[in-house]
Amino acid sequence: MIGGGDVETPEAGPGRPCFTVERLVNRANRDLSNGIPVETDTSGIGFQPAATVNNYHGPVVTVTGDNAQIAWGNDTANQTQNCVQRIAPGYEELAELVTDLLANLRTFDLSEGDVVDVRNSAETVLAEVVKEEPDDGIIKRGVTMLKGLLAPVAAGVGAGVSAESAEAARTLIDALGTSLPF
Repeated sequence: MIGGGDVETPEAGPGRPCFTVERLVNRANRDLSNGIPVETDTSGIGFQPAATVNNYHGPVVTVTGDNAQIAWGNDTANQTQNCVQRIAPGYEELAELVTDLLANLRTFDLSEGDVVDVRNSAETVLAEVVKEEPDDGIIKRGVTMLKGLLAPVAAGVGAGVSAESAEAARTLIDALGTSLPF
């Protein structure tokens, strides 16, 4: 019977009434409100440790490493870094040439793909010359790549190559070759 009465079931019998859930809940609430202590045995229940849940209500940025700078939602952001690394003895001229090449990359009117290759090769060379013991093989490959990328400009091949940029490329290629300390 729905609504709080006894339910007749095969398990119910004389002296063993079966109650509805509503009636059991009402009885438990009455017992708890009267201050009757309820004892429970949880010794057989094994709970897993609670997992850590992080609810972020905005952007999450994880930065690893040194010298990281982040600006978010600013109208303007002025950030500077002072990261000084010593150049290995004998590689100072090469480092200066490669740095000047990166600073004046627009002068050579390279394709976008060549600009990426020049930057990658130049950064590889610069990363190597600041090591305590630079690997000459890595430096030689990087310089050869830079010279190869500048060669078409030095030869005056390509649209938009001016006489000045061709001369600058020839001068830089010669200087890169003579700046190697090995």
